[in-house]
Amino acid sequence: MQEPVERDNVFTDEDMDMKTITLWVYRAWLRSRIDTYTRSLHAIAVQRENDFHAERILHRAISTTRSKLQGSSTNRRERQQI
Repeated sequence: MQEPVERDNVFTDEDMDMKTITLWVYRAWLRSRIDTYTRSLHAIAVQRENDFHAERILHRAISTTRSKLQGSSTNRRERQQI
């Protein structure tokens, strides 16, 4: 029987292939994470844009409603003075 030999710092072709495959898989995983993060950031940006437009619409509605309210109270005062 062969006795096990300590192989510190000795790489065989099989070890290099495994290291290469591991590195390739790790880099692919990192690219996948970057893609996921990029999609998430894009979704957040789109949501912020939608929120901005919704906020503008609400501000317009408030402004229109306030002006109508002020206009109706002004009309009432004019009627009371006549």
